[in-house]
Amino acid sequence: MTNSSDLVAVMAELHAALAPGDLAQTLRRVTEAAVELLPDVDGATITIEHADGHHETAAAAGSEDDRHEPARGAGEAAPELTADTAARLDRLQQELGEGPAVDVIDSSESEDPVARSEADDTLEPGQAPAVTASDLARDDRYPAYAAVAASAGVSAQVAVVLFDTARARGVLNLYSLRSHAFDDMAVLTDLFAHHSATALAYAVDYHDRDSNVAERRAVGQALGIVMERFTFSEAKALALMQRTAEQRAVSVRLVAQELVALTEGASLEE
Repeated sequence: MTNSSDLVAVMAELHAALAPGDLAQTLRRVTEAAVELLPDVDGATITIEHADGHHETAAAAGSEDDRHEPARGAGEAAPELTADTAARLDRLQQELGEGPAVDVIDSSESEDPVARSEADDTLEPGQAPAVTASDLARDDRYPAYAAVAASAGVSAQVAVVLFDTARARGVLNLYSLRSHAFDDMAVLTDLFAHHSATALAYAVDYHDRDSNVAERRAVGQALGIVMERFTFSEAKALALMQRTAEQRAVSVRLVAQELVALTEGASLEE
């Protein structure tokens, strides 16, 4: 059973490891922190299910990259799980349609969609859906996937929903080379998932904010170009860009970006 000192130590280290940063960096930090901080976790991935139904492995880490393993006797091989293997198992579950990562998404989808759309993006501790496979070699729920996982040395797995929004659903998958590794870790893995989801929410916010600023800047630059070239007012310049976008069936943002790129390219050639 995980004790209070374990929780305090992991949460303190997690807080330091998951300072808000860019989205890709935060996704990578979450998986690396899971392998480094959680006991018996040899691999970790984050699966993203997008609104159109396709899945991607957004980040992966393995124990092969962990530099904090205890010293071992001469000739004793350290069990390893590479990030590539963890990512492969992640994708395999989606291809086969079976595994904890698939079941946890299905359980999340079965919840009230209205309630999910009105909920906050991050889930409070104790609310995140989770599916555990304590001994994959003996788990008859996943005959095809379990055989491949066992051949890779994976004995136990837990999948926890990190976030669930209208745009995407994120799942944290933890892999262990030891069977029953996650039987007494429900509280710890749930708290880890909650804190990780909070860090991801900050990262997504920064990512969206930076994207919006860049888009507004491009539109403003394009308006200035049109106004100068045709001696138009701002309203007329915007109307021209809107008509151009409608005729091409693209967004005003794309027209603006192309116009800025063309103008900058012409300036470089002069």
